[in-house]
Amino acid sequence: MDQKWLPRIDRQRCTGCGDCIAACPEGILGQVAGKAALLAPNRCIFCHFCEEVCPVEAIELPFLIVRAKDE
Repeated sequence: MDQKWLPRIDRQRCTGCGDCIAACPEGILGQVAGKAALLAPNRCIFCHFCEEVCPVEAIELPFLIVRAKDE
């Protein structure tokens, strides 16, 4: 898996609230030293729930959504 598409967690901004961990349907997130961390990145489905629920905007998904060209 290409690491550049995975969620990016700003550990300085993360408060360790756990909202992202609870929201992740694939269970890829967990806590390391009291902060959110990717524990199983190969299972990420890029749903962006973690990014949406983070109250301090510590998570971003860098992928681009490209619309298919109309045929």
